[in-house]
Amino acid sequence: MTKRIELHCHSVFSDGTLTPAGLVARAAESGVSLLVLTDHDSVSGAAELAAAGAAAGVETRLGIEINCAGEGSADRVHVLGYGLDPASPGFAARLAEFRERRTVRARRMVEKLRALGYPLEYDAVRASAHETVGRPHVADALRRLGIVKSRKEAFERFLIKGKPGYEDSMGPSPAEAIALIRDAGGIPCLAHPQTAGKEPELEALRALGLQGVEVRYAAHSPSQVRAYGDWAAARGLLAVGGSDYHGPGTGRDARLGVEYEDADLGPVLDGISRCS
Repeated sequence: MTKRIELHCHSVFSDGTLTPAGLVARAAESGVSLLVLTDHDSVSGAAELAAAGAAAGVETRLGIEINCAGEGSADRVHVLGYGLDPASPGFAARLAEFRERRTVRARRMVEKLRALGYPLEYDAVRASAHETVGRPHVADALRRLGIVKSRKEAFERFLIKGKPGYEDSMGPSPAEAIALIRDAGGIPCLAHPQTAGKEPELEALRALGLQGVEVRYAAHSPSQVRAYGDWAAARGLLAVGGSDYHGPGTGRDARLGVEYEDADLGPVLDGISRCS
C-alpha cells in the first residue's frame, strides 16, 4: 500500500502563489493525506492551514524552510524544519531578522537592475509578497513589466550567481539554521540535497546536527532516490520527501506530494510526531 504526502511546499507567505487554504484544497484534489507547509523564514500560515485542513479532512502540520549563506553554501543549502514549536523563545525574533536580511538583499537586486536601465521599483516587488520577500518576487515584478516571460527566464537572465541582478544570500549559516530548528524542538532536514554538494558537504552538515534528508524529491531520479535513501539509512537519518510545490505560474506546480509505501512512511511520521 502507498500513501501520498507532501512535506515541502510554499504559500503566499513566502514565494508560493496559493494561500495555505488553497494548498489544502489542492492537496485534497491530489490525494495527499498529510500536508506540511514549509514557507521560507515564516510560520504565519499556521492558523489558516490548520483550519483549512480540519475542514477538508487533510492532516496538516507546520514546518519551515531556511535558506543558508556562508562560505561554500551560497544559495545551495536549504534546511527544512519539522515538528518545531513556533512559540519557542527567540524563534520568532530570529525569523524576523532573517526576513529583514531578505529585504535588504531584494533592495540591492532592484538597485542593480535599475542601474542597467530596467524600470523596476522595490514597492512593486514587495507588493506581491505577503511576508517573506525573495528572488521569486523580483522575478515576478520583471515578468509584470514584460521584461521576462517567466520566473525561470528571470533567474536565468538576471538572478542566479554570475548574472547582473544577483546579490549574495544574506541568510544564516547552515549551523545557525540547524541550531535554530533544534532549539525550537524540531528536526532539521536537508532540502534537495543534490544542490548542497557531494558526500563531504553532506557529511559536514550531518556533523552540525542535521537529522534528515529530503530523499524523495520531485526532481530526483530513481537512482538518486536510492542513493540518498541508502546514505540516510546508513546514518540513521530521517528520509523525508516533498515536491517543493510553489503553485500556478511559478514553473514549480506539478502535482502535490510524493508517494510512500507504508513500510517507509512509518518512520517518517514517527520522527515528525515525536517533535509535534
